[in-house]
Amino acid sequence: EWPLVVEGDILIGDISTVSLSHVRPLNADPNEYQAFTAKGYIEGEDGTRITGESMLSSSVLSSSWNPSANSEAALTFDTTPIQGNQRYRLHLTTLDTQGHELNTYESDWLDPCPAPTIDGLTYSHHPEYNELWIGLSMHCNGSHYFRWTYDEDWEYHSDVYTNLEYKSKTKEVDYYDWGTPNLYYCWKSAKSSQIDIFSTANQTEDRFEELAFHRIPLGDKRLQILYRIQVHLDAISEKAYDYWYNIKQGSEGQGSIFSPTPSQMASNVRCISDPDVQVVGYLNLSTRASAVMYYDNAVNHFYVQGRLYERGDHKVANSRRDSLAYWYAHGYLPYDQVYE
Repeated sequence: EWPLVVEGDILIGDISTVSLSHVRPLNADPNEYQAFTAKGYIEGEDGTRITGESMLSSSVLSSSWNPSANSEAALTFDTTPIQGNQRYRLHLTTLDTQGHELNTYESDWLDPCPAPTIDGLTYSHHPEYNELWIGLSMHCNGSHYFRWTYDEDWEYHSDVYTNLEYKSKTKEVDYYDWGTPNLYYCWKSAKSSQIDIFSTANQTEDRFEELAFHRIPLGDKRLQILYRIQVHLDAISEKAYDYWYNIKQGSEGQGSIFSPTPSQMASNVRCISDPDVQVVGYLNLSTRASAVMYYDNAVNHFYVQGRLYERGDHKVANSRRDSLAYWYAHGYLPYDQVYE
């Protein structure tokens, strides 16, 4: 069986998600996959048992998803009641599409990490770098190793305001229906995709003041109108830090040919039904600290407007229908009235 990839953490006082997939060999047939589902539970030293609920991971959630060909799986656990005064571990069982058990997995007992405290998020203007820096102030509370993720949401506007729209049923252009949101107003969301970790093991103080952990170019559309970032900070164990450090070095091209591959690094999850099956990933038990920050460009005016795209020498016919045909033939969309 291909190595199982286990991604996620057990979060104290929060909802925990564990995603599962497989490492595909480079010589595998592109159409070859190992379809599976999974079940599992989190066990506490006091006998607590929290059963996971199966869900689709975001990468397989699509209109064309076929449950009989699922090559990924995800489980959620309601870990809001658990406390950080004991150890926990994860139990997993993979199943084929008929529900027959394939393999059983178990993590080590996980020690809880002291929860950090986020004192606040701030932003500062750095025109010499043409960037907006976002700073994190925090108290470590005895922890020395950390990993953070973040979610971003922002409003931005298109370059031109839409007065006309194309009616696909009638194949005609008409004035925009003001009962629906105008395409001029846009919103977008994103999640962090990099491995962001840092250590305070060599630091004497137990806090950080405005650690510049995220930078946004001043010409980025995220800063055009209103920007929101929510940061999630987890304290992790030293072994988990070493694991993610090696992953980061390899994924960002900073390692050497002698650097270990993910499958060569020791995971704290193992297959107990077949010791020859490899596991990639490292679980952690922690309390997550979160904080939210907003940036309003109407107040700060740091956004640098780029040059709008302009097309000269417009040759359009007088009638709307002919104009539409001309624009569509050249890959453009009408956005305003065309006057003689």
